[in-house]
Amino acid sequence: MFKKVLIIAVLSFMILQVPAFAIETKGEVLFRDSLYGAAIGALLGSAFYLLDQDEFDKKLASGVIIGTFGGLLYGIAENTSMVEIENDKIKFAVPEPVFEINEDSVQVSASLFKTRF
Repeated sequence: MFKKVLIIAVLSFMILQVPAFAIETKGEVLFRDSLYGAAIGALLGSAFYLLDQDEFDKKLASGVIIGTFGGLLYGIAENTSMVEIENDKIKFAVPEPVFEINEDSVQVSASLFKTRF
């Protein structure tokens, strides 16, 4: 009985296949590149730990942080450029600084990338 159900299930999966179309968005590419960068950074941090067997947590954390930022920068370079042409209009992707004034300090920030999910 189990073999018959298994054969029917396998045959139905083979017969009823439909093509899958995957469209990557910019956010997916950035996330994937950052995730790969973090994994590679973790491997490199672990490798540096194996060289001298000292402070595993700091070396692993440093590798993950550097790898994540490296992957993020690679994803931004892969996705965007400083000039974008959309509907026969030229757009410049220059970050706009935002000033936030608190009671004791002034905070300046700039959005380095903009993406749609």
